[in-house]
Amino acid sequence: MSLVQSNRKKKTLDRGAPIKPEHTVSLDDVETIESRRESSNFVPDSVTQYANVRIDNHIRNKLEGLVSLGLAKSQKEAVNNAVEYYISSLSTEDRRAFKTVIETLEGRDVRMANAKKH
Repeated sequence: MSLVQSNRKKKTLDRGAPIKPEHTVSLDDVETIESRRESSNFVPDSVTQYANVRIDNHIRNKLEGLVSLGLAKSQKEAVNNAVEYYISSLSTEDRRAFKTVIETLEGRDVRMANAKKH
């Protein structure tokens, strides 16, 4: 019984001044912002979607090795760096063709994302 009583005698913790938000937002404000966004004909230039790429264990191990050595922060960054390096080594004509293909693919992604929205 003395153990229970000793816990009750502790002082209360001073938490300082109460914390209050500078600005409050109501549900009506959020709905107004959402309706403005929906009413505008805003179409983004690009959208980011996650995708999976199948690779074998050897490529994965090479990516993990680059990350382990601190040459990249993540496997995603290592792949991006390798692709950017490869693109920079393309000839001018190949780079122009690559840019055209990328613009077409990015446009398709935007159209598909907008179709899912509506």
